[in-house]
Amino acid sequence: MTIDGTRVPGTRPDQVDTPPRFGAPQAFTAVSYPALGVVLHVTGMPLQGIFILLGGCGVLGAAAVFAVGGGRRRLAGLAAAVLRASAGK
Repeated sequence: MTIDGTRVPGTRPDQVDTPPRFGAPQAFTAVSYPALGVVLHVTGMPLQGIFILLGGCGVLGAAAVFAVGGGRRRLAGLAAAVLRASAGK
């Protein structure tokens, strides 16, 4: 069954989907970004470069989630907004 109570084919009547929880992938991302920033800063990379690099990685990750999740229209709108913002319009 899904959250709204409709039955999913191939499931038992007493089987329900559990809501997604904070798991290992989310924890890894939440810990690895600040850790990578610290390592890059200690090795001598300027802060502006670190923010640009990690921000770009975050944008690529968000774009992948949108593309896989079927949000191609939203992704196109987001890309257009980013291009307009970077062009200063």
